Amino acid sequence: MTTVTQIALPPVRVAGIDLSVRRDLQEPDGGPPDGYPYKDEPVPDAAKREPLVSHTLSMLHTHFDRRSDVMLSGDVFIYYRDENDLRRAIAPDVFVAFGPDFAQYRDRYGLSLCEVGRPPDFVMEIASPSTYRADLGYKRDAYHWMGAGEYWLLDPDDGAHYGQKLAWEQRFGRAYRSMPVETDADGTVWAYSPALGLYLCAVGDTLRFYDPSAGEYLRTLEESEAALVAEQVARGMAETALAQEQAARASAETARASAETARASAETARANAETARASAETALAQEQAARADAEAQIQQMRAKLRRLREGGTPSGP
Repeated sequence: MTTVTQIALPPVRVAGIDLSVRRDLQEPDGGPPDGYPYKDEPVPDAAKREPLVSHTLSMLHTHFDRRSDVMLSGDVFIYYRDENDLRRAIAPDVFVAFGPDFAQYRDRYGLSLCEVGRPPDFVMEIASPSTYRADLGYKRDAYHWMGAGEYWLLDPDDGAHYGQKLAWEQRFGRAYRSMPVETDADGTVWAYSPALGLYLCAVGDTLRFYDPSAGEYLRTLEESEAALVAEQVARGMAETALAQEQAARASAETARASAETARASAETARANAETARASAETALAQEQAARADAEAQIQQMRAKLRRLREGGTPSGP
């Protein structure tokens, strides 16, 4: 993420609505304006916004769901007076609240501020043609009045509704203050949320969260599951490769042992051959000595026979 010089943005003005600090707000008069959807009433263009809301919530769930002191949701009602008073209920596209153990509230239909005792720390609205005026008017006043810490606006249509792609306000005391955002050379608009401890990065028509402590972008549930599958496949491949390596090492050890056995057998055979050769040479020498002795005896006998023939007297043995 390329850092550029931070600038103070001018107030966002859309259709005459000033998103800068306007007044010390009181409770929104009489609840939602006429025509604003009530509980269970569909928003006409919800199908356009729903994938981005789901994508955003998915990333936040992967990051925060291990913590019991965090409650986050979207398109559920926050009852800021009495949960039986539907005209004092408002449904942010995304909200995050930090504080007590929220496990007991997670299965409820909505969040009652009088029961929990604190407002959300982070609220986001995502622009659509049917709701953006309420986001900049009635809903902003309601979040301000109930004391929400940060109010964020995301316009996936490149600022066509809110006047800019990403804008946010932070509560200081009893007033909201417009906060600056930054723009990279590639058009990515981003800002840091102190409440979440994350950077919000508007890229094209989508949103990503960057975790500076981990040095990486948050994954959606689908991306986490895909990464887990990829990790399991990689682990399986590594285990197979290890088993193959161990089998190859065992085969090499067996071959080495066989070679040592063959070498020992060859040494034994060579020693036996040397012994046999020595025995053969000894036998040959004995045979030659016996032949020489036999030749000598034959010569003596011939000499005796010759003397006898000549009429002499044999001498010697």
